Amino acid sequence: MLSARRSALLIAITIFVSPTISGCSAPSLETQVPELAERVRSLVTPAGLEEQLRAIARYERPSGSAGENAAIDHVVAVLQADGIPVDVYTYQAYASDPVSAEIEIVGADLAPEAITYSFSASADRLEGRLVDAGTLDDLPDLEPGTGERLVLRGDAARRGAGEGGSGPGAPPATSGPDLSGAIVLIDGIPGTASVDQLALLGAAGAIFVNSEERLNDLIVTTTWGTPSMRNYHRLPTLPAAHVKKSDGEALRSLLSRGTVRIRLTTKVDTGWKEHRLAVASVPAADPDAPYVVFGGHIDAWHYGACDEGASNAAMLELARAFYQHRDLLRRGLVVAWWPGHSNARYGGSTWYADNFFDELRSGAVAYVNVDGIGQKDAKRFSANASAALAGLAQRVVQDREGAEISPRRPGRNSDQSFNGVGLPLLQFNHNRLAEDGGYWWWHTPEDTVDKVDPEVLKVDADLYADGLAALLAAPVLPVDLVAQVDALGDAIERRQAEADERFDLGEATRRQVHLRGLVGRIRDSLAGGVAVPVDLALVEILRPLHRVMYSPSSPFHPDPGLDSGPLPGFTVLGVLDEEDPASDRYRFTVVTLVRERNRLLEALDQSTAAAERLLASGGA
Repeated sequence: MLSARRSALLIAITIFVSPTISGCSAPSLETQVPELAERVRSLVTPAGLEEQLRAIARYERPSGSAGENAAIDHVVAVLQADGIPVDVYTYQAYASDPVSAEIEIVGADLAPEAITYSFSASADRLEGRLVDAGTLDDLPDLEPGTGERLVLRGDAARRGAGEGGSGPGAPPATSGPDLSGAIVLIDGIPGTASVDQLALLGAAGAIFVNSEERLNDLIVTTTWGTPSMRNYHRLPTLPAAHVKKSDGEALRSLLSRGTVRIRLTTKVDTGWKEHRLAVASVPAADPDAPYVVFGGHIDAWHYGACDEGASNAAMLELARAFYQHRDLLRRGLVVAWWPGHSNARYGGSTWYADNFFDELRSGAVAYVNVDGIGQKDAKRFSANASAALAGLAQRVVQDREGAEISPRRPGRNSDQSFNGVGLPLLQFNHNRLAEDGGYWWWHTPEDTVDKVDPEVLKVDADLYADGLAALLAAPVLPVDLVAQVDALGDAIERRQAEADERFDLGEATRRQVHLRGLVGRIRDSLAGGVAVPVDLALVEILRPLHRVMYSPSSPFHPDPGLDSGPLPGFTVLGVLDEEDPASDRYRFTVVTLVRERNRLLEALDQSTAAAERLLASGGA
């Protein structure tokens, strides 16, 4: 590991740097960023990327398997041959491997081909009536809320306790088909919460129907990383299978002729498994400098060439290239090949965040994630980024590829396990178009090396080379404080509009406006150069905002794998529009919102105090 700086305060040494960053200052060709990026790009070649890809994607790589271990050993050997420091951590993780699924139709010869899902339940010839529930869009929404209990929203939740009830209780009645005790036939690829929705509606099992003639491996738990005592109760208890479109049509044809009974058998191997995590360290000239975390998962469904051998190859070649030019780095680079992404719901990155929380909090300044790059015939560029790094993502794609993009906010996916630490996120995407067939081989045995174009992979690796060069070598960390505070203001305004007059966020708006003035002053001051290091001080301002913008609960316990939009702690605002103000559920919601408003105000106060300290120090 890189040596972590233990204080976010400025140290009293004097160096003058030229302006560099959007929001805090403008890019300058006088810095070493373009030189570093050009040198790194020249070392990362299509041939080198393809060589590493083939060495990794020759193995099937479910986490904890011999294939994944062989791929990790290859990565470590290449790093060590170049003299790059690398640690391999071995630990126990709670993971789930889907084994098999079988569907029997009582009294019929039809035998659909089926698979099951990671973290769904095992069942031995579970028998029940088959009920057509339509599509996933027809199900009532789950309410992520700010706690660990997931409940149904809307009419289903109101009737959950029976006559006139508003609390938890028996499976609710809905206006749709009666799912109690049924094996449900439903169109769509399940999201993280789909089996939870069906279980809350009383289903005994589920058969999901793909919209195409293929089967995609998936994980269906909302738990994030290895469960704890706070959330292990959310592990799914519903057995589930997945069938192709034609088999779904055949089952519906049988239903059209009368009652159909199903026997469902699923086998899922869930439990504690040994995982290994390889982490390389590329030091800056100053060993105590802050660092950037660059990660992507090494485990895969099947051979996983696009998802994610190509990314692993790019990570390896970029680590080697930056190491050769480490004399140009102002910040260190930590590169991590996460296990447990596919069968442990981001278990590797969560383990790292848990076990290196203090070092990350005191030394890390950004998280860069890579996933699914190198797709043949990819044409559409995009990015996922915190508001503070969205401008950097736009500039890199515009400068490198001439494409204009509007980065999306971080969701609950892609090993984004660092919301609690408060690290701004950057991820570049380059995908096939739907009219070209899309990314159809995702999570299937067809994800082999022929689906990766080395020239496209080179394009994608160059985007990461430019983005990382800016993060590692710019005189001031290229984060846009103003953009992040403005994004928070927009989110508060949106939530206030949703609340209407039923709940007041006026004080949060006032404090956000005050903070906006402070970060504007910091931006203007940094435009003239700085006399001391300010990276950690900037992240100290961002960290509380990042947590409240992207996480609905505690910094120390991972949130459910559900995307709740900006200021996710206020998702329950919708209840105020659904319920009678005299109901228990309405009043419970008001209590939740008061507490969440307190969290928001504290985050604004913490960021304000950090901004005032930076201005008072003379660093900005």
